[in-house]
Amino acid sequence: MSPRPRRIDPLRAALLGALALCLPGTAAATADGPDFYRVTGVAPGDVLNVRASPRASGTKLGAIPHDADGIANFGCIGGLSLAEYQAATEVERAAARKTRWCKVGYELTIGWAAGWFLAEGSAESNFGGGARLGDLAGSAWRLRDLAGEAAAAEAWMAFTADGKVTGLGGCNRFGGGYEAKAGQFRFGALAATMMACPDPKARTESSFFKALEATRAIVATERLLVLFDGDGTVLAALVRRNPG
Repeated sequence: MSPRPRRIDPLRAALLGALALCLPGTAAATADGPDFYRVTGVAPGDVLNVRASPRASGTKLGAIPHDADGIANFGCIGGLSLAEYQAATEVERAAARKTRWCKVGYELTIGWAAGWFLAEGSAESNFGGGARLGDLAGSAWRLRDLAGEAAAAEAWMAFTADGKVTGLGGCNRFGGGYEAKAGQFRFGALAATMMACPDPKARTESSFFKALEATRAIVATERLLVLFDGDGTVLAALVRRNPG
């Protein structure tokens, strides 16, 4: 007998969302600026850390060499607007630079880097995720990590042409809806089977479902899908299972 479906609690309401290919969930990030950055002001032998959230205490996801170029720009938050910059003193400008964080892509990692260590780049891309993906329909993805921690069990999801998502949480299959609109992305009304799962499948599944529940924005490229919560923190990264 097939396992009886159950709803994933608390993903109950039909949730409005958006295919935000470069927006975090808090202050609006802007894609203004260069397509690619280079690292500046980092000592030789040191690195620029890529973090899960736009703060120095965020979980470290990776590191960029002190002389790296071709770092993809997915938008920044903080700092001063042009009008504010023009009106500010040098002291105020220096202080404001320390509040700027940029969502960047380097090799196969997407996360946040301190914006005061970034300048306009000139080299070819060193981001391995490919171009931004304009439509999720027909794409399938394998869970790679949860906020930087490698997935301990197989989990995946796929998006259908009729606005649905299906997948495997680690042990149980799930499915439901997702909607995209005006700067946010949310999953909603997801249901799953009720098979008992041993670890590490159960642990992976619990964390994956929590990430789906908390998702409020994404970055989607030809090879990477990264989920963010409402504060702009990376929840999970998935890699493409099928060709683009």
